[in-house]
Amino acid sequence: MADDGELAEATVGAVEAGLRAALGGRESVPLGDRIKIHPTQTVLDMASPLAEAFAASDSTRPDTACVALVARPEQLPRVGACAQIRTYEHAGVVKLLEAGPVTWPDGAQRFAMVYETPAGPPLLRKGKRIEPLDARLLARMFVIPAAQALTEYNRRGVSHRAIRPDNVFWYDYGKTRLTLGPATVGPAGMLQPAVCETLEMAICDPYSKGLGSAGDDLFSLGVTVLALLRGEWPLAELTDEQILEKRMELGSWDALAGKYNPPTEMYDLLRGLLCDDPNERWSLATLAKWAEGSRPQLPRFTMPAKAREPFLFEGKLLRTGREIAIAMGKNPQPAAAILRTGLLRDWARRAYPDDTASRKIEAMSGPGSPASRDGDGPLVARACLALDPTGPLRVSGYAFRPDGIAAALGRAFTADRQMLPAIDAAIRAGLHLEWADAQKAANPNQKSATRRLNAFERLGRWANEPIVGAGLERCLYELDPRMPCLSPLSVDGWVETAGDLLPEIDRALEDQDGANRGFDRHVPAFLAARVSADENALRGLAGGAADEETRLAALRLLAELQETYLVGSLPNLARECAALVRPTLERYQRIATKDLIRSKAEAAIIAGDLRELVRLVDDKVGLEADQRGFGAAKTEYANATEKLSKADLVMIDRARQAIYRGRESAALAAGSLALALFFVVLALHLG
Repeated sequence: MADDGELAEATVGAVEAGLRAALGGRESVPLGDRIKIHPTQTVLDMASPLAEAFAASDSTRPDTACVALVARPEQLPRVGACAQIRTYEHAGVVKLLEAGPVTWPDGAQRFAMVYETPAGPPLLRKGKRIEPLDARLLARMFVIPAAQALTEYNRRGVSHRAIRPDNVFWYDYGKTRLTLGPATVGPAGMLQPAVCETLEMAICDPYSKGLGSAGDDLFSLGVTVLALLRGEWPLAELTDEQILEKRMELGSWDALAGKYNPPTEMYDLLRGLLCDDPNERWSLATLAKWAEGSRPQLPRFTMPAKAREPFLFEGKLLRTGREIAIAMGKNPQPAAAILRTGLLRDWARRAYPDDTASRKIEAMSGPGSPASRDGDGPLVARACLALDPTGPLRVSGYAFRPDGIAAALGRAFTADRQMLPAIDAAIRAGLHLEWADAQKAANPNQKSATRRLNAFERLGRWANEPIVGAGLERCLYELDPRMPCLSPLSVDGWVETAGDLLPEIDRALEDQDGANRGFDRHVPAFLAARVSADENALRGLAGGAADEETRLAALRLLAELQETYLVGSLPNLARECAALVRPTLERYQRIATKDLIRSKAEAAIIAGDLRELVRLVDDKVGLEADQRGFGAAKTEYANATEKLSKADLVMIDRARQAIYRGRESAALAAGSLALALFFVVLALHLG
C-alpha cells in the first residue's frame, strides 16, 4: 500500500496532467505584462487551505524565484491589503511583487498573489521540532527586521495577521535572516490557531476576526519567538478549545511559557508581547526601544476578576464573565431562557463586588428592554457583551467582530448562508454600534478599531431600508470597497468594478433568452455601492418594473457604464435589454419610421451597443418629427376624407337628378305611346 507521500505525489501528478491538458499547449498564465504563472509547477511548501501555490516568473527579474498563491474557489483574499503592501521590500517580510485576477486554464478567473519565493520551507510546522535558535541571533535575524516591517505595514494601514511559526522562512540560502511569510491569502487571521492569537481574536469564528491591529500582530510575534526559542510550538498537544481554557485560567504568559525559562535577553520581550491586556501589551514604539537596547517597563499582569461563586450553565461551573459569554454564545437557546428568568442577573449581584454586570444584564433583559423588540438572538448577544465587553458579538451561535462583518458576509454568501440571519439580526438591532461603545469604554487607548466603525452607522439604513440595492448585499460592498461582486451571474469571473461586471453578465446570459428576468440582489447592491447608481435605475434592473421611465433608467445606467469603462460589445446584455426599449419604440406611428427604428435597434442588439439603444429611445427630435409627420398625415387624411365626402354628395345629387329626369321622360314616353295606341285603335274602330 502506498504511503501518504506517494499518494500526495500521485495526486499532484494527476492535477498537473489535467492542467497541462487544459492549457492546450500554453505553458503559463499571464498576470499583467511581466508575470507568468506556471500552473503545472506546484510549490507544496507554500500551499494552504486558502490558496494553491505554483511557480512563477518575472520578466523584469529573471534571476528571482517567484511563487504564485492562487486563491481557491470560494476563497476571498485580502485584495485591499495587496494594494497597500505591493512592492514593499524589506528583509523582515517576503515581498509581494504583483496581485490581480488571472484567467485560469478552466476558464474561470481567480485572484493570484505573486511573492518572492523564500529560501526554504516553513521553519517550524506544528507538531515538528527543530534545533532551538540562539536568542541573540534570533533577535538580530528575526525580531528586529520583523518589527521594522510591521511598523511600515502599520504606517500603510495594514496588519499582517498571519504571524505564526509555520509562516516564517529563511530569507536567503546563507541563512542570515528570517522573514515573515505572505499576509494576504485570506481574511485577516483566518489561518491563525488559538495559540497564536490574542484571547479576543481566538474566541472569534475564523472568518470573522476583523482587520486586526498591530497589537494582535505583536502578540503573534511573541508566540512565534517563544516557539523558535524552544524549537517547538507551545501547547502543541492541546486542542484550540483546551488552549483557550488554559489561557483564560492561567493567563497567556503562564499558559504558553509553562516551566520554560526563556533566555535573559528575551525575557522582557516575551513578557511585553504576551500580555493579555491590550492596554498593557508592548506597542511597536516600545518594541523599537527594546531593539535599540533600552529596557522598557514590563506590563502589569492582572487576571480577569473571578466570581465569588460559580455559575452553572449546561453542566459546567463557570467563574468569569468571558467563560459565561463563550458558553452562552455557543448555546443561545438555553441562554435566552435563563436570561428571561433573571437567574444570571441574580447570580451577578451575588458573585461580584459591584453591581455593574447585573445592572447591564437587567437593562438588556428586564421589562421594557430591547429584548422584547429584537428577540432572543440580540438578547443573548447583549448579555454576552455585558459579561465580555472586548469579546466578539455572539449571535445565534456565531461569534464575529463588527469590523469583520465584510469578511463574514463574503463567507456567508459563498459558502455558509446560514450565517446571514445572524448578521442581519445584529445589524438591525444596532449591536455593532453597541459593541463600538463597549470598546471605547473597555480600551480607551485603542482607537483603531473604533475609528473603523465610524462608517458603520449607515449599516442599519442599508440593512433595513426596503429598497432595491439595499440589504446585506449592500452592506458587504460598502464595507469592503475591493470586494468582488458575488452575483451568480459573475461566478466564473473576478468582478471588482462596474466595468468588470458588464462583460461577466453578458457571458452568463449567452445561453438565455431575451426576456427581462431581472438580476439577482447582488447586481443592484454592487452598482449602488460602486457608482452611486440611481434607485430608479436599480429598480429597473431588479425586474418587474411596470413604468416605462424605470425601465429606461436601467438601460441608461448600463449604457453609461459601457461608455465610462470603455466596455466592448455586449450582445447578450443588449438582447436582455430589448424588452426595456420595446414599449418606447412602439410610440413611433409612421410605419416607415417604425421599420427604420426597429432595424437600427436590431443592429444595436447584434452589435451589443447599449449606447445606441439609448440614443434611439432618447431621440426626442426624431420622435417629435414622427409625431408631427403623423399629425400632418392625420390632417391630410381628414382633408382628403372631407373632399371625398363632398364629391360623394355631388355624385349622389346628380344621380338623384338623373333618376328624377329619367322618370319624367319615361312617364312622357309612356303617355305618348298610350295616346298613339288610342288613336290607332280609334281609327280601326271607325274604319
